[in-house]
Amino acid sequence: MKSTQQIVSEGMAERGASVLLIGGMALPAFDVVRQTIDLDCLIAASQEGVLRDVLVAAGYNEAARTAMFVRYSSPSVYHYDVDVLLVDDITFEKILADSQLFNAGLGSFYVPSLAHMIMLKLHAMKNNRSRELKDLSDIVELLRANPGEIAEKALQAMCRKYGPEGVYIKLKGSL
Repeated sequence: MKSTQQIVSEGMAERGASVLLIGGMALPAFDVVRQTIDLDCLIAASQEGVLRDVLVAAGYNEAARTAMFVRYSSPSVYHYDVDVLLVDDITFEKILADSQLFNAGLGSFYVPSLAHMIMLKLHAMKNNRSRELKDLSDIVELLRANPGEIAEKALQAMCRKYGPEGVYIKLKGSL
């Protein structure tokens, strides 16, 4: 039986489509590990149908949908849920161009750069305050594991542009 990672990475590669691994399973690309119970992906909204076809062919069902997000669930206890963040083509191409290849256990994926990972987590916090504890913790661990990779002024600018009010002060207090 193929893993969720294999289903997504191989299925997308077979169809010549790109997907980025984000979330908890992407953290090890930056020397951070945390438990996770789903596979988080970023994809251009125009390509979401390709990923849907891959997952449906593997037995997944759409469990939730908003304008920017889709969750797929499998009836198999051996497969993770797949959460998909949808972005426009220009945003996706910009993040993909600055990504790196990462072997995520049983599948290879491109993961966003460290800066883009932090921006995505800030954006998630800003749009869903219930995510703050988990995403703030992930950002702190990313910065600790990669000292000097993000300049202070760049971090301030990211927090101001993508994060909720006051997040930079919380980050600084945790580092």
